[in-house]
Amino acid sequence: MKRRVLAAVGATGALLCATVALAVGGGAEDPLVSKSYVDGTYTAQMVEQAEAAVAKRHDALYADAEAGLKDKQEGYLAQLGGGTSGGSYQAAFSDIRVKEGDTIQVTAGSGFLLLAGSGDLSCAGKKTIDLSNGWEKGSGALTQGRRYLVMEDTVATITVTSPTAVLSLEGWHTLTESGRTDYNALADALRVLGLFRGSDTGYGSGYDLELPPTRIQGLIMFLRLIGEEQAALATTAACPFTDVPAWCQSYVAYAYVKGYTKGMDEAAKRFGTDDTLTAGQYVTFLLRALGYSESGETPDFTWDTALQRGVELGVLTAGERQLLEGGAFLRAQVVYLSYFALDAREKDGTATLQERLVAAGALDQAVVTTVRAGVNVARL
Repeated sequence: MKRRVLAAVGATGALLCATVALAVGGGAEDPLVSKSYVDGTYTAQMVEQAEAAVAKRHDALYADAEAGLKDKQEGYLAQLGGGTSGGSYQAAFSDIRVKEGDTIQVTAGSGFLLLAGSGDLSCAGKKTIDLSNGWEKGSGALTQGRRYLVMEDTVATITVTSPTAVLSLEGWHTLTESGRTDYNALADALRVLGLFRGSDTGYGSGYDLELPPTRIQGLIMFLRLIGEEQAALATTAACPFTDVPAWCQSYVAYAYVKGYTKGMDEAAKRFGTDDTLTAGQYVTFLLRALGYSESGETPDFTWDTALQRGVELGVLTAGERQLLEGGAFLRAQVVYLSYFALDAREKDGTATLQERLVAAGALDQAVVTTVRAGVNVARL
């Protein structure tokens, strides 16, 4: 740009010099406008004026473009229902935990990817671009781990279709929450209470609520609910099973000595550490935590009737039994059952599980009161 201005100014200066010389009769030996003036002072002034004009025009074009982009952005946000005050902005990809029925609207130029769970996409305007393969996508189920970019003149809407999900978002988005069960809130509460710790997964707080639980995870939750995790960690008993990794051997050894578990195959020394935990097996753990037994001459329940007996004993609601029998059993449901088990009365009727944990010093009453007052989740 500058070279073009200099060339134009140089040509203009030369023409002016020749014109003035011809007009007044000056010659090469006696010019009225000296060559040094044209090459120096005059040219410098012309270049300065030209650069100022270019800069002014550039600033005007930039301001117009910025205003146009701002108007478009305001238009996208208005579609989301609230202008600049109605959405959230993420300068870099950050994850959020959401639940079934929640909708997340994402504006043009923003990006998102589904890290866990499931969700459906719909677009108003154009489409999104799947940056992993360059294909356009305007509707349908999202694929985990694929990064999507919202095209110009488009608002993308993600509707969560799993009990919980984790999304990573960049740019502007607006979250509209549904009235479905908020397992995320229950997990947060249990974590503060020290009853739930999640995993080392690097997103979604490590909760992994979208995954099925394992037997070792169920056993550890059981030990926490009866206030005996620290005793388990301090045990010196040997683990009788061969399929238990070092990090959780103390839990299994303690539970075996206490009679809380016999493993999947005691003769083969198999605990079943990574076997999937069923709803009935976890409710069995909860009933044991409340003092009920499935052994002896007059057992309170049997392992295959745990869900029905849970309803009869007031530990479960009919709606909860229906949920557990009708779908996949996930860590989300483990959190749900554990949280509301705190309100269940023990077999002798003297106290709730929460009251016993507070009395034993496993929970702090002030913390419990504060945390539970902030949870607004109804039972099914």
